[in-house]
Amino acid sequence: MKRAILLYNPKAGNRRIVNNIDFIIKKMQEFDFQLSLYRSAYTGSIQEYIINEITQSSIDLIMVSGGDGTINECINGVMKKNLDIPIMILPLGTANDFANTADIPSNLADILDIIKTGEIRYVDIGSVNNKYFINVCNMGVFSGVSHETDLQLKKNFGKLAYYVKGIEELQKYEAMHLEIEYDGKLIEEKYSLVLIFNGKGAGGFNKIAKDASIEDGYFDFIGIKEVDFIEIPKLFIKMLQGEHLEDDKVDYIKMTNATIRCLNNEVGFATDIDGEVGPPFPLNIQLIQNRIKVYLPKI
Repeated sequence: MKRAILLYNPKAGNRRIVNNIDFIIKKMQEFDFQLSLYRSAYTGSIQEYIINEITQSSIDLIMVSGGDGTINECINGVMKKNLDIPIMILPLGTANDFANTADIPSNLADILDIIKTGEIRYVDIGSVNNKYFINVCNMGVFSGVSHETDLQLKKNFGKLAYYVKGIEELQKYEAMHLEIEYDGKLIEEKYSLVLIFNGKGAGGFNKIAKDASIEDGYFDFIGIKEVDFIEIPKLFIKMLQGEHLEDDKVDYIKMTNATIRCLNNEVGFATDIDGEVGPPFPLNIQLIQNRIKVYLPKI
């Protein structure tokens, strides 16, 4: 019998995982896996558990359940421990942006069936300073929305809670003056928002980087240039519909690495990685190709 561990955030997705633990154990036994459990105790505890308790020879499969922030904790633990163990993602959070990119279903039984019907593939990840991300690194307006949105709001309203918080953040709008070195090139520009994608979407907007791939060896850089306050909602409607990349206020670049310096008020601008608080400027961002093994539906 193979060994699996389920690392889960009990608060994610209105406690959906907690109500399905017995079902998951039963399904994993059918798949010939002995399942052990670790319940997240606080932010960062899943990463700590992986680093302190999991070795390459002790586990055959890591299952992680929660939102994008929980998945990010798992990825950081795996990377910092230098593990090469397959990961199965149970996307039971609010936005589940990476799972949407990877076409992981939302039905729990269908997710678990990927063990039999899917395949293990290596996917790219990104690093920024001393942290790792699997979906997106972003900075500027709205970058604090995910980790600053009230937990009770997310529980009651789901993705809508992010939009309410986003409207609140608009009141603090200020453009960033950025110097960006990437792949031997240099640009200097004022941006309202910058997103560096490995995946396709963020905050429930699933078409922001609609041509991105988690297996192509590139980031998709999307920079929203400085615009008047009143233009931002119009641009975000275009982003929701996937029609923004042709706009002259949007820079779209394929890249593998970037060093980003903020030339104005760098302390005042938030950064975010996979929905969690990111590091301060300057940012040193690198793509790591084919690094993490993930159970995914067959192409």
